Amino acid sequence: MWQQPKTDWQAGDFFNIEDYNRIKGNLNEIRAQALALWPDFEFEDMGADKTYQDYSFYADEINRFEANIDHICAGTFPFAVGDRQTFHDNQPFVGWQELNRIESACLKIYRNILGRSEGIRRLSFTLNGGAFE
Repeated sequence: MWQQPKTDWQAGDFFNIEDYNRIKGNLNEIRAQALALWPDFEFEDMGADKTYQDYSFYADEINRFEANIDHICAGTFPFAVGDRQTFHDNQPFVGWQELNRIESACLKIYRNILGRSEGIRRLSFTLNGGAFE
């Protein structure tokens, strides 16, 4: 289910479980919407939602967010979403600017795919006047 992304990250903001699960969930929702219009494309599994019992984030998890944005763009339309970053263990964690880029990219892609889906022309008609025998 789509959740409104946070696109106003500031330098003092903290990244938490809700933020992680929101981004992961939004990427999954974007993929689901895209598959209604495009053939299947590469997408990396991001695992289960985080809980407070496993409150930690790893570079490879954020890298999967980055990769899945690229996979969605490659499988649907080459949206301009900025430059992908790669994170490494024991290095600086994802910053607020990159979180803004990731969440803004998700919003842009989602709105475009949803608009395309809603904009598909449909012709409604009734077969045989509605009478079936």
